[in-house]
Amino acid sequence: MMRQKYENIPLFPVRCFNFQASDALVEDTLAKVKKLDYRRYNEPEGVGTSNDIHTNPEFKGLHDWFQKCIDTLHVDNVWQADRIVVNKSWVNRSDANTGHHHDPHRHPMSYLSGIFYLTEGPPTVFLDPIDKREWQQFHLDGGPAKDCRQFLHGGVGGCFIFPSYMMHGVTMHKINQKRTTVAFNISL
Repeated sequence: MMRQKYENIPLFPVRCFNFQASDALVEDTLAKVKKLDYRRYNEPEGVGTSNDIHTNPEFKGLHDWFQKCIDTLHVDNVWQADRIVVNKSWVNRSDANTGHHHDPHRHPMSYLSGIFYLTEGPPTVFLDPIDKREWQQFHLDGGPAKDCRQFLHGGVGGCFIFPSYMMHGVTMHKINQKRTTVAFNISL
């Protein structure tokens, strides 16, 4: 098995992982996603999303790399399953200066989820899955709201993998560049 390098990133008490793709994979994927058709989901003025790409042969190289990352985690974490795989993937795109955002949500019916960052842009906001602990202590700064959120952008080529139960969203897109990511879910 060819191992992929990754970094453990602890958010709250939750174990998450960040892999780094090659520049060539980022450039190849970005060129291919520009040709996809997009539909508006979530909000009327929301994020453009492609159809599922995990079945599209043009994205085989990308999904092969995702699988190498998943296999590396599988071995290192001694997960009790024969194999876990990407069972759904799609592209999210926010156009420049639109204010597009993605409300907090989770991905049910999956074990892990991932975000592959193809461009710069607003960070992904992760909400603390154990936020109630913050309400049980004194706050001298006005409340726990800022303590219950972590902002993360894996950087161009970053592939951030996290438990699917974690609530996450994207802040308003107000920069002069498209934000493009590939999102995916992982299951048995």
